[in-house]
Amino acid sequence: MALLAFAPGYLVPMLATLFGIYAFTRILSPAEYGDYAFVMSIMLLVQSGLLSWIDMGAKRFFERATQSGRVSAMCVTLYLGLLICSVGLLISCTVGLHLFRVPPGMAALLWLAAVAIIAKEASTLSKTLELAALSRSRYVLLECTESLIGVSVGVWLCWYYGFGANGILWGIMAGALVVVALDAKYIKSRLRNGSFNLDMQKQVLMFSAPICISFFVEFIMSSCDRLMVQFFLGSHELGIYAVAYSIAERSVSAVFMALGIASYPLVVRAMERGGVEAAIKQARQNVEVLIAIALPAWGGFTVASGHIATVLAGPAYASRVSGLLPLAGVAVFMYSIRVHYYSHAQHLTNKTWSLLAASCPAVLINVVMNLVLLPQVGIIGAIWARLASYVVALGISLWLCRRQLPLPFPVWGATRALVATLAMCGVLTALDFANNTLGLVEMIVVGALFYGTIALVFDFAGLRSMLLTRRSLRPVSNLT
Repeated sequence: MALLAFAPGYLVPMLATLFGIYAFTRILSPAEYGDYAFVMSIMLLVQSGLLSWIDMGAKRFFERATQSGRVSAMCVTLYLGLLICSVGLLISCTVGLHLFRVPPGMAALLWLAAVAIIAKEASTLSKTLELAALSRSRYVLLECTESLIGVSVGVWLCWYYGFGANGILWGIMAGALVVVALDAKYIKSRLRNGSFNLDMQKQVLMFSAPICISFFVEFIMSSCDRLMVQFFLGSHELGIYAVAYSIAERSVSAVFMALGIASYPLVVRAMERGGVEAAIKQARQNVEVLIAIALPAWGGFTVASGHIATVLAGPAYASRVSGLLPLAGVAVFMYSIRVHYYSHAQHLTNKTWSLLAASCPAVLINVVMNLVLLPQVGIIGAIWARLASYVVALGISLWLCRRQLPLPFPVWGATRALVATLAMCGVLTALDFANNTLGLVEMIVVGALFYGTIALVFDFAGLRSMLLTRRSLRPVSNLT
């Protein structure tokens, strides 16, 4: 099916990231991993506000540019924007390091992170253009290549040469540059005969600027807790927290990301070709599959959190990480359903400024709760703060969605999936699995077989029908 066809483009990077966590938590101390998490939090915060408009513009306007024959003009406009913003980032980094008199070791990490973020954005633009064109093979190839090379190089540099946090950043840069090199011929082809288009630049910026600001606010929400953990509790505790949340983020959001890779371009294409009715029809298909797969993934993660921590996190991390994972999983689920489904209403209606109505109150709640809870209860307070802020943001997004573009939600389908998920969790809890890699694999297999059997028997989201008839979730414009 069209949604699942792009899944390897997220699942392989997810597995690579989890392997990276497994390796890095055995090579680096919590303090070293905390330094890496601290630096990347700062750079991703900058990237979200300065560079994220580029790939968002490519996702939203590629179909429109294709229909009007202006793909080359769009690409020239986006790549010129990337160049200008990259120069601005490097200049800002130079000025900031000088003004704040950052120690040489941390300054070197920040410089390396800045260059890695620029390389990462260049590779992201290449992958986004392939995704917007629904070019499955090339998108999956580029995404998997970047993640596998990035993690491999990072682990090799940290383990063999003792690079520490620098090794992870060099790995990120290496993976991104390989993707840009592989895509060089296509980049040249996209830019050929193109010219900068001021009207298109204004159109992209008017659409993307609110999203950038919203992303910036979102990253404040997701980064300020790390910065405050660093401030109140130090690098060691930040390392523990970063590992726990990274595992939860990659594991619980896996389904949302794997399906969301294709769901947004499909909805955009439906909107451009068939209008609101076609977009809602496509969204209904997307969310039915999403809920049928995301709920059991979340439930299984919660039950298996102790096993996951033992297997993935190093001995210096495991016991602490295990206690943080279940609550972190809830927070990630709340965030994912909003970002990968309900926020599409603002994108499709071009009312992207209203994204701030959900993110601004949430970030305020997050900051205040972290200030209050971190000194009192430690790093678990940061996760409670995230959960509260994400619940508030989800509630506001639901309200906005009903007013702007009433995206459907499969209540009956979600209820059936929830009951089946609870039954699966009950079975997994009742059985005695060894707390090791084999035990975790057994839990995954038993849970998947149990839930999968129920899902096929009762035909959740039409999955059985699709398998039997080999029918795919194609763009609705092709179905009508």
